[in-house]
Amino acid sequence: MLQTIEAIIEPSGAIRLLEEVHFSSPKRALVTVLETPANEDTSSERGNAAAILKFLEENRLPESARLSAEEIDAQIEAERNAWD
Repeated sequence: MLQTIEAIIEPSGAIRLLEEVHFSSPKRALVTVLETPANEDTSSERGNAAAILKFLEENRLPESARLSAEEIDAQIEAERNAWD
């Protein structure tokens, strides 16, 4: 299972988790560094499904950028075949 946990990376390289986590055994992790400075307060945005849905509704892709189900299937099939 993949789980996303918000954290801050200090200039020293120390990683500070912004939420509590509990695991029964050690876990590996990948770290993605965001361009947003850590001092910006994003706590009101975290976990706010209504805000995310509102953003998606207000920032829809233009019709010209949307693919049909058939086009999506064709792209998936092309990627699968590229591995052969």
